[in-house]
Amino acid sequence: MVGDRGRLSPRPQGQVGPARTVPAGEAGPGARLSPPAGTLPAPPVGAPPVPEADALTAPPADALTAPPADALTAPPADAGPGPPVGTGPADAARPRPQGAGEPAWVELLRRPAAPVVALVALAVTYVAVFGTLTYRQQSNYGTFGFDMGIYDQGIWLLAHFKTPFDTIRGLNYFGQHVNIITLAFVPAYWLGAGPHFLYGAETVWLAAGAVPIWLLGRDRFGNGWLPLGLSAAYLLYPSVEWINEWQFHPDALIIAPLMFAYWLATRRRWGWFWVATAVALSCKEDAGLAVLALGAVLWLKHRQRAWGLLTALVGAGWFLACTKLIIPLANGGGQPFYVSLFPGYGNSVLGIAKTLVLHPSRWLSTAVSSKNLTYYSKLFWPVSLVALLEPVVLAVAAPQLLVNVISAEGYTNDIRFYYTSIVLAGIFLATVEACARWGRTASGQRFMVGLVFAAALASNVAWSPSPISTQFHSGIWADGPAPHDVYISQAISLVPKGASVSATYDIDDHMTHRALIYEYPNPWVMSNWGLDNHDNLAEADPAKVDWLVLDTAVTGDQEVLYQDLMRTEFKEVFFKDGILVLKRVRPGVPNDHHWP
Repeated sequence: MVGDRGRLSPRPQGQVGPARTVPAGEAGPGARLSPPAGTLPAPPVGAPPVPEADALTAPPADALTAPPADALTAPPADAGPGPPVGTGPADAARPRPQGAGEPAWVELLRRPAAPVVALVALAVTYVAVFGTLTYRQQSNYGTFGFDMGIYDQGIWLLAHFKTPFDTIRGLNYFGQHVNIITLAFVPAYWLGAGPHFLYGAETVWLAAGAVPIWLLGRDRFGNGWLPLGLSAAYLLYPSVEWINEWQFHPDALIIAPLMFAYWLATRRRWGWFWVATAVALSCKEDAGLAVLALGAVLWLKHRQRAWGLLTALVGAGWFLACTKLIIPLANGGGQPFYVSLFPGYGNSVLGIAKTLVLHPSRWLSTAVSSKNLTYYSKLFWPVSLVALLEPVVLAVAAPQLLVNVISAEGYTNDIRFYYTSIVLAGIFLATVEACARWGRTASGQRFMVGLVFAAALASNVAWSPSPISTQFHSGIWADGPAPHDVYISQAISLVPKGASVSATYDIDDHMTHRALIYEYPNPWVMSNWGLDNHDNLAEADPAKVDWLVLDTAVTGDQEVLYQDLMRTEFKEVFFKDGILVLKRVRPGVPNDHHWP
């Protein structure tokens, strides 16, 4: 969201050449001139030439699309200790004497681009596995209106230049969250994209998070192989995979650009830093809090006073602009809907923030509740608690972590949901820095990386939705079409394209490419609608609904509603295995919400 560029090093200290060298101007008979300071001695006659860096490992210094070669190869001043002389990637790049007798695969591993190839292989494997699983999940009706349907309808409305009022949610698309990044998907929707595309884009984007971890680790460890263990740990991290499984959410797209922004800041590549920061901010308003914290980290850890302050101001400014201007305008002046998730803390975003600062006792007891302690353990044990060794860098995760643990919403402090996206980005940045700093020596760093990888692998087996997990066959994946699914597909095919529909939550996200699609029992009985189920009722006229597509197994206590509708305004046109389709045959009373 780049190969292991080694910098050729001079001859290791203590190596004795065949003849004494003296500075130029002092040479006598039989003496050999030493090369100018800072240059390498010429190879012996007949020795193979030192290979030049290829396009993957050393882009031109004046390239506009990638940082200069030295930006990606030389660790910054605050980088951790590098490997001992003679063990870094540059030594792997130096030609070996012929006839050394090493196997061909060893020579392949010594090539500078080999770690890059391995990194790509890790990411491609992740995309192949979870791309397949998520494609099946959507195809086999394993996703829901909340939240796949919300985003699919919202982007479809934007792509067709319609008012982006999302009838699945009962809010303007930008009145729920400020997900500017989804505008980038509009061209794909012109070509017919839908939920499968969103799932795929999220999967690729999550896999891309392994790249900044590798880049930061390469800088800190001084070679390209060791950080692959941390990239693999990220891809095995249970919360990453659960976020991928739980439908599409723009929160997941924050992870990679936020970590890229941190790495670019350590490189002092400020132009690209602001590009990555802008991408992160465009994903959701919550990213503003993470960028605010990132600015504090740049100030405290990296001594970048001006850039840190500016970054913090940009993050805070964006969060306030979204919550006090964009969302209220889209909602006709209403507060963000999630203000209601913090009862006892205030009635506005600023009021909640004031309470958190002035009355810490109100949230401290909540933060250490038994459920939150379980949440912490599932966040930090998969990295063997190593992230806790770098609390300053971990501060990137702090604002979102606090929001998650004090919220009254039961999903926020659960690693299976997208609320943990920003948190895990901070955890992995801190993990990389901790391995480099506290490992101290090359062997110590290898030990710590191995410890993190082992913990990630073990937690993946115990807690993740991956194919190697004990939970894989527990029903979390809709990995094969059932006869029930065939009837749902038949029912959907009966509804004309563009017709207004009310459908149950397990069906509606397959019918969201239309202006009016409601989640039953809406729009007759308002549920999960708007800010409080009583606003935007003009957009919820039952008389405008022409079709109902219902899975009667999930209608709950609203069975009496559709039975009443069958007697008065609709007729049954399809019913198999509990899948019911009703078609309007008589007009309804406009804006009648007194049902059943």
